[in-house]
Amino acid sequence: MEWARPTRARNGFTKISAFTNSPAQATCFTSENDCGENKSDWDRHPFYRVNRNRPVFIGIDGGGTRSSAVAVDSAGRVLAKAKAGPLNFFSAGLPTARRGLNALVVSLDRQLPQETRFKEIVVGCAALFSDATETEKGKLCRGILPLERTRVVSDCQTACFGAASGSPGVVVLAGTGSIVVAQNEAGRMRRVGGWGHVLGDAGSAFWIALESVKAAIAAEEGGGRATGLSRLIRRWFKVRKLTEIVPMIHDPAFTKEQFARLAGHLAQKVAGCDAVFCGICRRAGRELAAQALVAVKLARLKACPLSLYLVGGVLTNNSLVRDSLVAALKKARSVRVEEPRLSPLLGAAAMALDHAGVALTADVVANLAKGGRSAGSRRYFGLSGEHVGVQPSGCSGPQHVNA
Repeated sequence: MEWARPTRARNGFTKISAFTNSPAQATCFTSENDCGENKSDWDRHPFYRVNRNRPVFIGIDGGGTRSSAVAVDSAGRVLAKAKAGPLNFFSAGLPTARRGLNALVVSLDRQLPQETRFKEIVVGCAALFSDATETEKGKLCRGILPLERTRVVSDCQTACFGAASGSPGVVVLAGTGSIVVAQNEAGRMRRVGGWGHVLGDAGSAFWIALESVKAAIAAEEGGGRATGLSRLIRRWFKVRKLTEIVPMIHDPAFTKEQFARLAGHLAQKVAGCDAVFCGICRRAGRELAAQALVAVKLARLKACPLSLYLVGGVLTNNSLVRDSLVAALKKARSVRVEEPRLSPLLGAAAMALDHAGVALTADVVANLAKGGRSAGSRRYFGLSGEHVGVQPSGCSGPQHVNA
């Protein structure tokens, strides 16, 4: 068991570090039972002992592989940035998530002057479907962040809030996974999808890759349409026979992110030239549109035209999916496609500002966006990742499958 001790920061604040043998190890408590029991030590953490003169707002985008944080002032100007490891306490585990969160906190503190005051913090976490319970928030944040000024939400909520800057609309996110979030005029959000690659993620890069492999298998067994997908898939996996991919796919080391990249590879090679793959991409768009309409209905979103924000590598780079999605939506609603205004990271910061009562004026949003160009973000809801749906520049022949 590691016990935290206070050490002095350069600006006189008290930092928390652990008694470890390696600087790469934890800088926070590492077991559920150690979450901030020693209040006297944690109360001297930089997020507690601060001057009241300069309020600063913190946005955190916590993913399953990496996370990022940003500190902004009340005008939306970016003051500090930080990156760390995963915050998904389901996939990475609570100790790892707490280490990542603590690393973000310490990094931001080192970049900010002593007179700053952390007024509001929003953490977007990939482990959640909606707002964290008090128990979940405490397990992740106690001793690292002031609980009374911290809100922990799903990262799809910060993605939606960032894309629309808090305005009514529907955000469709499709990259490695997929999810749809709609927000109505009263600020009420409703989510559809986001169940993961095993239970759902229709229209995502993983889904496109899986449907492509299924189509190749069907063609090889004689029960499906002829397609050039089999040859491309075999080359991508570097095997001679399609049956040889089975142990590779079931290898625990083979991740869903790796499999999702197959969709981008196929799109680069055959999109627009292989009827089967084109059909899969168009079906992906229709699946996403169906989810969007359900989300709009659940949120009771009445806006007309409907503001639509498309986020993630599939919708950014694959025009077949994007066009199919928009066309399907336009059959049911008047739709206006708009550019996402802020990344999920800056969406978390904007949510912190909004929660503190700061008006998200055009100037504030512009300042956030300006700072975000250099601040970067983990991803758009962890969904863009690689170019998972790139439309090729050109293709000749009905079965162009050259690797």
